[in-house]
Amino acid sequence: MTNTPADLPMPAPVLKTDTVRVGDVVVCVLSGDLHAGTKAIGGQVLNEALEDGPALLAVDLDAVELFTADGLNLLLTLQDAARARGVPLVLVAPSAAVRRVLDVAGAAGTFTVRSTIAEATAGYRP
Repeated sequence: MTNTPADLPMPAPVLKTDTVRVGDVVVCVLSGDLHAGTKAIGGQVLNEALEDGPALLAVDLDAVELFTADGLNLLLTLQDAARARGVPLVLVAPSAAVRRVLDVAGAAGTFTVRSTIAEATAGYRP
């Protein structure tokens, strides 16, 4: 019996996260794939970071390789929650995949975007 590509198991979705607190600023770095299969992981990390009560929440998206509408919905929900808590949200260096979805969805102007973490956190340093 030979296996066709449709018969082979799909690899597990991969989203790596890292959260760092620098003074009053929390930076969440996401890398890999952000889609329906990884949205819960990303949501948990981002919500925990927001619950930590930062003066600024920066989400580094430079290493996100696959980004779907589920990832966009996660960021929009996070933005609403951040506004409700009075916490500024900044997206840092969105990858080409992220920018493409933001542009297609007409959401590019919805978020504050900075090129680097240093630029995003300027003025929020301890």
